[in-house]
Amino acid sequence: MIFLLQMHCERFICILRILGTTLFGVSLLLGISAAYIVGYQFIQTDNYYFSFGLYGAILASHLIIQSLFAFLEHRKMKRSLETPIKLNKTVALCIAAYQEDPDYLRKCLLSVKRLTYPGVKVIMVIDGNSEDDVYMMDIFSEIMGRDKSATYIWRNNFHHKGPEETEESHRDSMQHVTQLVLSNKSVCIMQKWGGKREVMYTAFKALGRSVDYVQVAIIHLGIDVASQFITDQFCHIGDRFSAPSPSTSAA
Repeated sequence: MIFLLQMHCERFICILRILGTTLFGVSLLLGISAAYIVGYQFIQTDNYYFSFGLYGAILASHLIIQSLFAFLEHRKMKRSLETPIKLNKTVALCIAAYQEDPDYLRKCLLSVKRLTYPGVKVIMVIDGNSEDDVYMMDIFSEIMGRDKSATYIWRNNFHHKGPEETEESHRDSMQHVTQLVLSNKSVCIMQKWGGKREVMYTAFKALGRSVDYVQVAIIHLGIDVASQFITDQFCHIGDRFSAPSPSTSAA
């Protein structure tokens, strides 16, 4: 509720700024045009070798106002640079993997290792748990460190039980995955195929509210994750976020 009010306030302020800027620009244009047409002079010499009139006064006022705005913006930027950056938010980086190109996957994970943000949690969920998918988990362990990362081959996922699995064992496996994600900084989970939505659901569901922000990495585009991590806006976990429903599987 509070977030919705903040969004409405920010939108209202943005609209006011747009209207104010537009009105100022139109007023300035009309004023300059009227002053030029009227040609009223405050000061003038014989034969008009030198004159200062309404047209010049409006232009001078415009330059003064623009200079004032530039000065205030420069001072604001200078203060922001002097203010120490607080890196006190917890962040999780989620990687969805499905039959990824080994080179792209390796580059992605090497880029993840270059991140200097303190305490980033890395979760890679592989959409598939067959022998043909094991190479992605091996690459993850190799890059992130076998002694510094946790791996788990899950026979099912959060919404589909494995073969000959009971409700109790399915519930236990979900708790195990959640605990694995919460207690480790780097985790790779292979799960039963369910599509991209199911993969992301696993990461978001296991994280719950344990972190402030979640960043999703894109592997198949070959984008540098370190750059993507900095430039993309985060998806905030809270009242404004819920895990996507896997009912409609994405390719």
